[in-house]
Amino acid sequence: MRLIHSWETETERYSAYVTTRTDWHNEGNVGLHVGDDRALVVKNRERFFMDAGLALTDSVWADQVHSNRVAFVDTNDRGKGAYDYAEAIEATDGLVTTTEDMPLALVFADCVPLFFCAKDHGVIGMAHAGWKGTVGNIVASMTDAFAKLGVPADAIDMVVGPAITADAYEVDQRVLDAVKDVSEAAYDAAVTDERDGHAHLSLQQVNETLAVERKLDVTQSNLSTVSDRTFFSYRNGDALRRFAAVLVKEKKS
Repeated sequence: MRLIHSWETETERYSAYVTTRTDWHNEGNVGLHVGDDRALVVKNRERFFMDAGLALTDSVWADQVHSNRVAFVDTNDRGKGAYDYAEAIEATDGLVTTTEDMPLALVFADCVPLFFCAKDHGVIGMAHAGWKGTVGNIVASMTDAFAKLGVPADAIDMVVGPAITADAYEVDQRVLDAVKDVSEAAYDAAVTDERDGHAHLSLQQVNETLAVERKLDVTQSNLSTVSDRTFFSYRNGDALRRFAAVLVKEKKS
């Protein structure tokens, strides 16, 4: 797995990873819901996790449905969705935990991975932000989930992972109206080349603006799933492949 960001305290390390295209089965696909051979997908997952010094058995995965629903997970959820999609956290696009050594994992192929870390409070979260989750303000849902654990918004860092970029993402008026409804500032920052009810849209920028409005600190990875063939892109023909975004909290030895 490729480490794209990390945080540290005196006692803990927080690591944000993404998996990448390989010469393994189906180029390293880790999606269990795309009609691939389950045993071989699991083998891909195991190899990625082993390479990062993590255990797939400890990880938690979600049944992603393009919502803004967030679930709190703990040690009782270890392994859910890691080997069987039917056992993933049901109908959820955001995961939050305080548990150590329990990687949070979601899958992507153009939608936006959002990594959340409040290192001084020991809380982490992963979110899947397609356009529906973005305009549903999953950033706010994640921030509210952290607040329930006593974490103020200004203590949260958000990292935006690899996703489709505006130059390759044209949307219609329905999506544009939904962006404007959630935040006019996000609309102004993220919409370009408007014409005849269509425009290019940066989902990365929409999520950044929504996060800044909540007083989160934001870091953009500036990684494109379309131009960088390291990652899978649905629009580039990877309908049957997904890469994973993984966030884990570990105790320093």
